[in-house]
This record gives sequence, C-alpha cells and structure tokens, in this order.
Amino acid sequence: MSKLVVIVAASLLTVTAFAGDKEHKEHATKTSAATFDSLDKNGDAQLSKTEAAADKSLADSFAAADTNGDGYLSKTEFAARTKS
Repeated sequence: MSKLVVIVAASLLTVTAFAGDKEHKEHATKTSAATFDSLDKNGDAQLSKTEAAADKSLADSFAAADTNGDGYLSKTEFAARTKS
C-alpha cells in the first residue's frame, strides 16, 4: 500500500511540474510579445536599433538577434532571442 502512495505522489508531482512549465512558457511568450509591442513605438511590426536601444539587453544582442541582417527585428526574431 505504501508503494502505491509513493507512486501516486510521484505522478502528481510530475504532472504539476509539467503544468507549471507550460504556464511559464506561455507567460514568457505573452510577456515577450507585450515587450515587443511596447518597444515598437512607430507600430510598424519591427524593431529598429533606435527602438531596441530602450532595452539595454536587447540593444546589446541586437546584431545577433537580427538573423536576416536587415537591420530590424521582427516579432519572430525577437521571440527567438528570448527562447533558450
């Protein structure tokens, strides 16, 4: 009986950890989108170096995040830099 209790408890902890991780990822995605939108001052759906300068971390990693080298960050490029 005690083995069954241990198995059930371990299963519940695993499910809880998985659910928490999923919620964290969803929250991070929503947060990054909100940050992108707040930085995109002219509303053109891309971030220029000038707009990115408002966030030091983003400004420091701008060149690496600009994967297509066009001098702007799309929402996709911005989101990709926050995933690690």
